[in-house]
Amino acid sequence: MESDVVHIPQGSVLRLLDGEKEFLLKAFEPRGISTGCIDFQQNIVSFPQAYVGYINLPTRRIMIDPKHNGVNLRHIIRIYYFLYSSDSSDLDDPIYDVDSGGTFDIIELFISELDKVAKKGLPVEYREGRENLQYLRGNINVVQTMMNKQLGRRDIFDCSFDELSRDITINQVLYKAYNKAIRIMDMEKASLLNRDFGDISDIYQVPQITLNTNTMYCKKALTLAYMILNDLSVSDYGNQAYGQNFLVNFDRLFEDFIKKILVTYSGDYNFTYWESEKQYAVCSGADYDDYFKSYIPDMLYLYQENEMPISAFGILDMKNKTSKPFSNADVYQMFFYANELHSKRVILCYPAGREQQNAVLKFNNEDFSLKQIHGVYINIAGDTSKEFKENINMFIDKIKALM
Repeated sequence: MESDVVHIPQGSVLRLLDGEKEFLLKAFEPRGISTGCIDFQQNIVSFPQAYVGYINLPTRRIMIDPKHNGVNLRHIIRIYYFLYSSDSSDLDDPIYDVDSGGTFDIIELFISELDKVAKKGLPVEYREGRENLQYLRGNINVVQTMMNKQLGRRDIFDCSFDELSRDITINQVLYKAYNKAIRIMDMEKASLLNRDFGDISDIYQVPQITLNTNTMYCKKALTLAYMILNDLSVSDYGNQAYGQNFLVNFDRLFEDFIKKILVTYSGDYNFTYWESEKQYAVCSGADYDDYFKSYIPDMLYLYQENEMPISAFGILDMKNKTSKPFSNADVYQMFFYANELHSKRVILCYPAGREQQNAVLKFNNEDFSLKQIHGVYINIAGDTSKEFKENINMFIDKIKALM
């Protein structure tokens, strides 16, 4: 019997049924989500504001929909495709077309794409091999061969040679995702795909892979593999019944989305971001040791690291909100950043489900060094790759015009 599907907006409150708490905790644990959002007395969960996706419970599936009108989980998955598989020349790729009637199920999508890759053949690369043989192959290692002869070994020729291998990083990542998804899969399909991975090694660390012309056909399968490995967990209901949970931190995803757009697609190399926080103060007290306070803006424009003091002409910060722009907390934060970096331009970037005009916050106090803060929206909806490309280019133009 199919599970009931319950749709709730991002950041909503839901009453839990008997027996659901333990499975919800298992879904939250891999994401580092605090159990404080669950009221154990009243059987109520307040889902964290940042997350979208779905959670499979024994009798129902909870769909956590994005809070922006016109945006659904398929659009979020498209952003994931963009982050993991795009380069500066492929925004017209059909991978960015959203199938409005398609499935949300990440494992189902992955198996479908993996099956296509397997039918075409897993990618191969030449790898150097070395082996003792009874015959010559490739380059002979003379010293070791002479030693083998003196020792009376049957395979005397120590040879180095190149051979095609499927045991390469891209296949290892696909195989790792397959192993995580296997409990949810149809067993017949699982056994068929397993034969394709017979000579692929297990890996523990998941590398970031750069695709080339020979592996581009694996792009969608690889992106879905990363989704499974990074954002999907599997719950064991007992009696060999399993459910999948896919939770994406939409706040972090949106931040990474804007960073990649401006760094990779804008054609302006003045957009940068820090990899780690920078100190701005030291705290002292009689009851504790001194400690430092630090900060990290999302993105900078014309950052001058070698100047004293350091500075940046512009600051960009990503705010995944549906309320009116320029909350007091955001304004205070931007004032602090602008003061630390002597910045002249501050832009808050917001996602939207339609095209929206820029907003601007102008300060009445003329003594402020920062005169105004801009709000710029990017439309992340639209169901075609053409719309996706147009929305990205329009956003870039808006940002450049302000800088």
